Amino acid sequence: MGIPLDIFSLYRLQREDAYCQHYLLLRVEQPEFNNADESDYARAVDVADQKKSSLIEAYVTEMLADACAGRHKVNLVGELQASPVGDALFEERGGFSVDLWIAETRFGHPWVVLGTAENEAAFWREVEQDEDLSRLGAIKPAAKQRAYFLTEKDHATRTGR
Repeated sequence: MGIPLDIFSLYRLQREDAYCQHYLLLRVEQPEFNNADESDYARAVDVADQKKSSLIEAYVTEMLADACAGRHKVNLVGELQASPVGDALFEERGGFSVDLWIAETRFGHPWVVLGTAENEAAFWREVEQDEDLSRLGAIKPAAKQRAYFLTEKDHATRTGR
């Protein structure tokens, strides 16, 4: 049985005229699924993808539209399907900005290791101490990026779900 899994997805939203860009980090839960049933796995992935799409749409229409009008292209920067570094990303709800450290992994796009830390050295210490993260083969250096953080619970609160 595939267990429920928190997925952290970092997106760059850039206006088509390229005068601005915004970063959005989402945390959604992919539901459990039956490992022996490929269609059940596909359903679980689809549920997580729908949650991400809903959060992106909510961010664009409810927050970004006021701050930066205009059409934005949405690109996936990277995804982590493990626990990130730092405590801030484990809050029940988001709705705040975070300073992230992001490192590519040996597996290529879209897989990254990310998290919050006081500085890059502290980020790498925590990555190296975490067995799951160290197995991903994160590649130095890490990039620092400020992102707005949302969870599926933030959207559920607004929609009454």
